[in-house]
Amino acid sequence: MHPWPALRRVYPLWFRLALTAVVVYLGWTFLARYLAEQRWRLRTSSAAQGARQAAFDRTYGGSSLKILAFYARDGVLLEGHSTVICYGVENARAVRLDPPVENLTPSLNRCIEAMPERDTRYTLTAQGAGGEVSSSFEIQVKPDPAEQPRITYFSAGKPRIEDGRYVFRLEWGQANGQLVEIRPPVFPALHGSPYGQFYVAPRETTTYVLTVTGKHGHQAQRSLTVEVP
Repeated sequence: MHPWPALRRVYPLWFRLALTAVVVYLGWTFLARYLAEQRWRLRTSSAAQGARQAAFDRTYGGSSLKILAFYARDGVLLEGHSTVICYGVENARAVRLDPPVENLTPSLNRCIEAMPERDTRYTLTAQGAGGEVSSSFEIQVKPDPAEQPRITYFSAGKPRIEDGRYVFRLEWGQANGQLVEIRPPVFPALHGSPYGQFYVAPRETTTYVLTVTGKHGHQAQRSLTVEVP
């Protein structure tokens, strides 16, 4: 059974009219709030979209020659390591990089690999109808402490006398060296030997200089004076 006839019997007409008015008012209130919220969201979305479009036009709009980006992934490198250089240009007919790494082509966003051997300043130049524009930055190259050559020891033992001359045994050890040399010359240059020993019989007190050369030309030196009584 539908409840409305029962309500008609229980509640008077004025109460039913008031209840209907309340229901209509609440429904209208919720509807008005919903519509107002939708209009606010639409205005906010339109404003944000307009701001994004304005920012896009400022960066990419027009016909002027622009360098949009030019940077390296790393500002400081260890020797023997590589980095990535990225660039972006607009309205350019040609681009070049000094010092050159590889041939470049105009692009809104492109990255290339580079491995500088020393501190290097890179300059990007873009050419277009209006002339050319350029931008620069520097990458610093530092020695890798773990790869530096070092002399771990260089010493002389007690001398012995042979044929009236003092004979000394000298010993040395090194790490990360690719070439081992000594002055004054006692043995030929050695390649990669981690340790060694040799005998000398100087006629007078002599200072020997051991030089170890590693990667990228880095050197370590140590001197040892042999005193002849």
